[in-house]
Amino acid sequence: MKLLSNEKELLTSNGNKIILTNYRIQLKDSIWGQSFAIIIFLEDISSIEVKYKSNLLFIALAILSLLFTVYSNNNIGFLISCIFFAIWWFTRKHIIAIAPNGGSVLNFQVEGMNDSVIYDFIDNVSSAKLNRIGELAQSNNIR
Repeated sequence: MKLLSNEKELLTSNGNKIILTNYRIQLKDSIWGQSFAIIIFLEDISSIEVKYKSNLLFIALAILSLLFTVYSNNNIGFLISCIFFAIWWFTRKHIIAIAPNGGSVLNFQVEGMNDSVIYDFIDNVSSAKLNRIGELAQSNNIR
């Protein structure tokens, strides 16, 4: 990312896929041969969300298999239920979503990061936003 004038890099994360500066936050990544970049100016951030995203079909199939086991008294259903539960568990994604006032939401996975690192990142984004808004308010008062 080419920095703007007076812009300073504050933090990088996820193997330099996420770059936080004193003006903006950028996600640059490629998935399945498609590359993309999302840039949000800090003053435009309206919310930051930490969530798990999963496919509920697998948990529903696990529950149905478990009910089949109870109804038919068959251990095969229990094994199938455990397999569906394991698929659901291992395909869950821990995500941070940064939403602007308009435009695309910046979503990225935070696998391998513990909660304290995740919330430190959110605190850094929040502090950078607060500083940016202060700079903008100060420059408007000067003019």
